[in-house]
Amino acid sequence: MTCLRVLFVIAAPSSADSADVRRLLVLKSGLESWGVQTGILYLGDYFLSSPQILLPVNIPHFLRLANSYDVVHATGFAAYAMGIAKYVGNFKLIWDIHSSSEEIRLPKKNLFNVTSNYSLLAWLIARQVTRKQADFFITVSEPLRQKLVQLGIDKQRTGTIYNGVNVELFKPDEDRKENETFTVTYAGGYQKWQGIENLVKAARILKDAQIKFKMMGFKKADMTMKDEVKRELEDRVELIDFLPGRRDDQPKAFVDELCKSDVLVIPRYCNPRIPKYCDPKYVRKTFGWLSTKFSEYIATGRPVIVTALDVSAEFVEQYDCGFVCDPTPESIAKTILEAKQTPPEELDKKGMNGRRLAETEFDLHVTGKKYFELLSKIA
Repeated sequence: MTCLRVLFVIAAPSSADSADVRRLLVLKSGLESWGVQTGILYLGDYFLSSPQILLPVNIPHFLRLANSYDVVHATGFAAYAMGIAKYVGNFKLIWDIHSSSEEIRLPKKNLFNVTSNYSLLAWLIARQVTRKQADFFITVSEPLRQKLVQLGIDKQRTGTIYNGVNVELFKPDEDRKENETFTVTYAGGYQKWQGIENLVKAARILKDAQIKFKMMGFKKADMTMKDEVKRELEDRVELIDFLPGRRDDQPKAFVDELCKSDVLVIPRYCNPRIPKYCDPKYVRKTFGWLSTKFSEYIATGRPVIVTALDVSAEFVEQYDCGFVCDPTPESIAKTILEAKQTPPEELDKKGMNGRRLAETEFDLHVTGKKYFELLSKIA
């Protein structure tokens, strides 16, 4: 097994920093810690990379590289491109499934939403190709794996590996000072399903509660959202543009900002136009969400607030590392207020419970070992 070579393939360019990219980079590091040789291929660096449905056009440019590896590990449209390459290639393909196609439907307001309809159609085509060509399927959560089995995928060809985290990089600040104002932080993307609108509405409900909100991770495409949040919350919110800091070779500003917070929030969204998407049992079973930020959050030793839609809610309840609320502004506001009224020592205890969870289940060496063992089924 130590001679096994695994190529990680990402549809994005090498400059990207997204949940998919971070997941694969952590898996890559975890495997390397167990002696596996790895490489990485960014399909987004090729000339024809958009729309992503056309990524297979670049196959002649990267096929030789792919054929020099025993296993290709890919997610999203990268898995689709490698699935087509496999027709003429000589490698095993692992499809890493980070989310489900239903996620694309969440922001849709009507049946004639052109962007959502195109995204859904493109993904359905890509999914069919990849499903046929993949040798093994890895999911981010157990409910997502169970869904694959229900769809007819052989259970022996499936596995679950959580979103890992480098616990040496994401770790508690031993010199942390208590905040003058209770601080609630969100750090991540600003897509519709992240639930930012509900978080802003919750902040409005708490306008007299002396609570500071911090929102991190704004990129160029998020400037409209950033301006709207600033108008809504004014001086009660601190807005921070995207910060590097998720890799060993980057500044630690991102991790430092997380550690300064009293509580970290994941306000996952449900579309009220589609009632079943607001049913936690249905969503957990169907979507199997387990966001990358969850493992990063808990590794810092700060308590978390998550909506009941996410699989992370089960971890929070089982390990007592934070609070669970409904995916509504009112419930989010009520839970934030509950966290504020919780004694500091109790918050710290919840935070350290989360840190222990990160060390035992999400540490990149732990996820790397699990993946190393799964590879024995494929190699």
